[in-house]
Amino acid sequence: MFIASLDLGTTGVRTFIFDVAGTILATDYQEWESYYPIPSYVEQDANSWWNSLKKTIEAAIKKSGIDKSEIVSLSVTNQRETIVPVDKEGTPLHNALVWQDRRTTDQVEFIKKKVGADKIYRTTGLTIDPYFSATKILWFKDNKPDIYKNAYKFLLVSDYILFKLTGQFYTDYSNASRTMLFDINNLKYSDEIASDLEIDLDKMPETLESGTDIGEITTDETLFDKKTLVITGAGDQQSAALGVGVTSPGTIKLTTGTGSFMLAFLEKPNFDPKKRVLCSCHAVPGTWVQEASVFTTGAYLRWFRDEIAHEECLEAEEQNMDPYDVITREADDSILGANGLITIPHLVGAGAPHWNPYARGIIFGLALGQKKKDFARAILEGVAFEVNKNIEVFQELNIDPVELRLTGGGSRSDLWNQIFSDVLGITCVRNVIEEATSLGAAILAASGAGIFPDIAKAAENICKVDRKWLPDNDRHSKYNKLYKFSYDLYNLLQDKKIYNKFNELLRSIEKE
Repeated sequence: MFIASLDLGTTGVRTFIFDVAGTILATDYQEWESYYPIPSYVEQDANSWWNSLKKTIEAAIKKSGIDKSEIVSLSVTNQRETIVPVDKEGTPLHNALVWQDRRTTDQVEFIKKKVGADKIYRTTGLTIDPYFSATKILWFKDNKPDIYKNAYKFLLVSDYILFKLTGQFYTDYSNASRTMLFDINNLKYSDEIASDLEIDLDKMPETLESGTDIGEITTDETLFDKKTLVITGAGDQQSAALGVGVTSPGTIKLTTGTGSFMLAFLEKPNFDPKKRVLCSCHAVPGTWVQEASVFTTGAYLRWFRDEIAHEECLEAEEQNMDPYDVITREADDSILGANGLITIPHLVGAGAPHWNPYARGIIFGLALGQKKKDFARAILEGVAFEVNKNIEVFQELNIDPVELRLTGGGSRSDLWNQIFSDVLGITCVRNVIEEATSLGAAILAASGAGIFPDIAKAAENICKVDRKWLPDNDRHSKYNKLYKFSYDLYNLLQDKKIYNKFNELLRSIEKE
């Protein structure tokens, strides 16, 4: 018996074929484009999700060498919050608005006045931010009323793929809990919030627990056998948490891909009085996660790769290496503190714990004596400082970190993992299977097909540790001083309303 996992991320899709022990038999990847009508707008074509997915399914099955009829079930995991309006036939009516999209600041202000931050947070576990799907649905309602009116459903990425596979409109609790329309206390859409926002809940897909069998494949467009069972998956971060065994108190995962996402296991909803970190439904039914998101971390390093590290990319190509390996090797040649350079990675606004859509990235301390390697290290350290802000909030909320389980592309860097450990003062762990998000989806697929009777125990048995990084007390002490300075720098700009003034300045220039 084999399981398929369909992982639709921010930049592309991967199809994995797993055996029931969690071993990867085959995988294939396709990248897709994002579109930027203006710098703060981020869109994707939902058709490209499906077309790319079909290619990866075919390639992965062929690479695996197994008979497609041996694939018992599949599950989908996805970039969250991204929303696309579709008609009754599932045809997209507009490009999807991606989670990174920041066009909805007007809708954010409307929700704050109409509903209020307290009510939103206590009901949905979320803060009011352009990040979340309800703001994007409201944007359609306000700016594209014909599209809103004609939309039969507003779908998240996995919802769209589930429809393409089965012809049914479903979502799961973990994804629904990121829309700002879902009551995480009662596990259903909030009629009250929807009414306040005048959003028609009939336009939302039906919600189910993760790991629920919704039936067989009905389309002929993929290489899957049509008897393959389709199982509800989870949002990529909850799926990754499951895939590294975040199934008991004290376990926290940090996934660093495009952004960095921290999730801590909760046995019941837990709310921050200051609304700095969020609470969402976990992929494990009947449990929740405390969550913090930093929007641009790996994306910051990718920007550095594409716009600055041209020589490193050429060297990587000549030596058949990953450009990131060359960049982080150079960063390792810098010194603790990046030779006096500090970066704050708010390239598309600040997520937790600030929730400031007007924040922008900062490079502080530039001097003639600094090198490109210092800039690279400053990015790695700046991301770690941002993660540390949120770990401190978790600790305030009575979450005692036992260890930080690292996943995502960023976890491939031994240097970055050590920096995280030294900055946070916490043991960091990397599992044998790096692709935790897809592994989590595979666990759900197997559970939904009846292969695993207990999702949490299955994760504990399958997740194996590859390596640990222990904090160095001397480095931790030095980093703590730099961290506090970085935090003070952000607070100074925020307290003086510099971010807001800069945003107003840019808007005034655009209108001239």
